[in-house]
Amino acid sequence: METLSPRQNDILRGVIETHIETTQPVGSRSIVEKYAISFSPATIRHEMGALEEMGYLTHPHTSSGRLPTDQGYRYYLDHSSFEDHSGEPWGRWEEEIVPSDREDRLEEFLDHVSLLLSSLSQEIGLTLMPFTEDPTVEKPGRIKLSLQGLSYMLEKPEFQDIRKIKNLLGVFEEKVTLMRWVLTNADPQHVSVSVGHEHSNEALEDCAIVTARYAAGKNRQGAIAILGPKRMAYRQIIPLVSRMAATVGDILEHRELES
Repeated sequence: METLSPRQNDILRGVIETHIETTQPVGSRSIVEKYAISFSPATIRHEMGALEEMGYLTHPHTSSGRLPTDQGYRYYLDHSSFEDHSGEPWGRWEEEIVPSDREDRLEEFLDHVSLLLSSLSQEIGLTLMPFTEDPTVEKPGRIKLSLQGLSYMLEKPEFQDIRKIKNLLGVFEEKVTLMRWVLTNADPQHVSVSVGHEHSNEALEDCAIVTARYAAGKNRQGAIAILGPKRMAYRQIIPLVSRMAATVGDILEHRELES
């Protein structure tokens, strides 16, 4: 993957974040107006062309605007800082996650976590029941996956194609493929993000998945994730997943100490 100049990096970031917001191909004038970049539209068009040649951008045949490729998203994710801004509305959910009396059972609590993830992100929230530190020794039937928020996905413009949504629903219905993917890809130390073709699953090629593990006591861990289109709000969702995983871990480890 080629390293970009600071100017190219700014333009790529501008294209991706504008596309995330608008869903549309992004032209040079949009970048100038939104980010007050000091370069002329002609200079930005030239750099967009260079970014396309390097594989970071593409464009529909019917538009002069550009769209990020999977490679473009990967560069953006690897070269951006996604800090937690606790003052944002996204961050004020701690009181909602505290288990109620009726959520005393672990499964009910984790269903609640999936629902909260989905509600906050307007994407699909996933929660994987705790497993041993080596998930390969677990029997798949003993690991449960909670999935909430499918209706949000059906509203996205990327998933109006019947064939695409049918394939995606197939993955959600069987759950085993998705569960195994989360088990394999949830990093024990950091939030991880996979995009498009990185999933090696045609049904998920228009998706991004943000995952993190949470501690569950007695050398056990679980995982949470948010699944949505590649055009998801990474600047909000990555910190959300990170904080949610830490909070869920604190709650479950506290329960473990009390039991």
